[in-house]
Amino acid sequence: MSRKDLTLIEKISILEKIKAQSHSTSLRELEKIIGTSKSVLSRLKNNEKDIREQYEKLNDNKSAPVNRKRKREGKDPIVDKAMNEWFSAVTERGVRISGPMLQQKAEFFAEKVGHSDFKATEGWISRWKDRNNIKFKRFHGEKSSADTNGANEWSLAKLPVILKNFSPQDIYNADETGLFYRATPDGSLCYKRETLEGSKKSMDRIIVLCCCNMAGTDKKKLLIIGKSAKPRCFKNIKITNLPVSYLANKNAWMTAEIFTSWLKDWDKELGKQSRKILLIVDNAGPHRNLIDLKKYHT
Repeated sequence: MSRKDLTLIEKISILEKIKAQSHSTSLRELEKIIGTSKSVLSRLKNNEKDIREQYEKLNDNKSAPVNRKRKREGKDPIVDKAMNEWFSAVTERGVRISGPMLQQKAEFFAEKVGHSDFKATEGWISRWKDRNNIKFKRFHGEKSSADTNGANEWSLAKLPVILKNFSPQDIYNADETGLFYRATPDGSLCYKRETLEGSKKSMDRIIVLCCCNMAGTDKKKLLIIGKSAKPRCFKNIKITNLPVSYLANKNAWMTAEIFTSWLKDWDKELGKQSRKILLIVDNAGPHRNLIDLKKYHT
């Protein structure tokens, strides 16, 4: 089919077929799938913006088909357009986008064009995503659920009996979590037509031990466990001056030795305050053989 034989409707139809394919699909593959020559496909892709603008103008005309919805525009079309062009460019490079990133970028564009009164509220972001057919998708399925029956039985029957002897200020929970500080998010905002492809995750991590009382009035200093006793990023910094406690072992794991040492130090603090507490932990290996502490009920 020659270039002059294509109507505007036909051009839009071909562009929609191109959109339905993966971004990695080559022109040669598109030629086979769509049945249009590579040269025509290339020209259409290069001129897509102008073609779609012509199509929108055509449908703005009163004679346009009534069954086609007009494109909704936001209150600030300049920012709206800049956001759409940026989002299209970065998602094509595989960048994973979150809601806070959208808010920050929208306010950045607004500032650039002198719209100082613009605020990228959650409502504005939600409407912008709806206007541009953008939704959040995950790269991988969710893991299976935990043993909710066993947890419910313990929390309803046994836990109240233990808690009744302590005030909320003296009931603590401690647990570790892995912080994969180089990992990318599990999902990303993308156009609805797109299929996300996962990538190998970085497994570099540290362990963080968090501890807080039930009332939320006492949050213990975080305990960080890394692999290196003296990381390069700590150069010229005294570890004792950090806002967290830092320890290290070759696997960056919580061990019984580390957990016991942490408990002993806290037990001394509680002794000075003549205070007894209830500490709730899970049955992970480092927590199972607890030492005989004076100020704990665990």
